Amino acid sequence: MQVITRSFPIMLKLYNLFYTRINGKVVKGITLDLLNYLDPIVLAYWAMDDGAATTKLSGFYLHTKGFTFDEVYLLAGMLHYQFGLVCTVQNHTGHPVLYITSQSMPLFITLVKPYFIPSMMYKLQKYT
Repeated sequence: MQVITRSFPIMLKLYNLFYTRINGKVVKGITLDLLNYLDPIVLAYWAMDDGAATTKLSGFYLHTKGFTFDEVYLLAGMLHYQFGLVCTVQNHTGHPVLYITSQSMPLFITLVKPYFIPSMMYKLQKYT
């Protein structure tokens, strides 16, 4: 039996944004090349997938526990540079989590809300 699938070259390019080989092991990471792809649509998909409102509505979390603290600080800088969002990096049980501060929530919502699908709007409704 043989299985034939389609492949899209862009998928390899996207894969290479996040994964490199170090000593024969595939390692997930963040590079500055990601800046070329960060736009409101990407931010919205990220928030729908790995985002959560804080319990006290003080901001919004983007879960980044698969990366190092240095990489998440780099991401915070990218979000500030690209969108003007003020973000901090918080330590959640030894793992970094990106936190969009309350002062940036109006801007964040303006950026992502047009791209949120209806079933994910609950993540933003607390703020609107």
